[in-house]
Amino acid sequence: KPTAMKFLFGNKEAGVVIGRQGATINGLQSKSGAKIKVSAAGDYFPGTQDRCIMVSGGIEVVAAACELIILEVHRDSESHQTNKEAEGEEMISVTMLIPENACGQIIGKGGDTIRKLVGESNAKINLATKEKSIPGVQERVLVTSGTLDNVLKSTSMILHKIWEQEKTFYANNATSYKSIQPFPPPRSAYEYAYPPFPPQPGHGYDGYP
Repeated sequence: KPTAMKFLFGNKEAGVVIGRQGATINGLQSKSGAKIKVSAAGDYFPGTQDRCIMVSGGIEVVAAACELIILEVHRDSESHQTNKEAEGEEMISVTMLIPENACGQIIGKGGDTIRKLVGESNAKINLATKEKSIPGVQERVLVTSGTLDNVLKSTSMILHKIWEQEKTFYANNATSYKSIQPFPPPRSAYEYAYPPFPPQPGHGYDGYP
């Protein structure tokens, strides 16, 4: 069955994915076989300065495109770093939008599934609570972070979890959110997210002291 995945990236990263005169996005589509759409400049996810990138197609081509997009953004980021740490791998984070009807599949009973995803990928996974959902948007923000390999693995696992659920779909099957006016506006997409699983010592359920 066809599936899809949405990401949130800043203007700079969205530009990297598009490339000069669309060369990069055309190459990514040709290489993966998936369809990739990027929201127009100035069309941001509500309350953020992030643009939406939507990947669609069969599960294999979407998985391939998701990996290629993350690698492309990471490669560009690496090329601009002048003072890399001598020791330890760089930690990265990727922000996704999860259909509301797929969130239960990601969390699992009592959080069992999301803990398993964290354990198997070694990435942190933060999923926004339903209470922090934006009115009019039937999607929740999910942030996964860790080393590049960990994030690639967690992204693939999350995508497959969504695909496994027969009745999951994006109510907004597009990249535009211009008609949505959130209130109150958060400072960033990260404010919608759960704390990492397991919760950090000394922090409350919402990840704040």
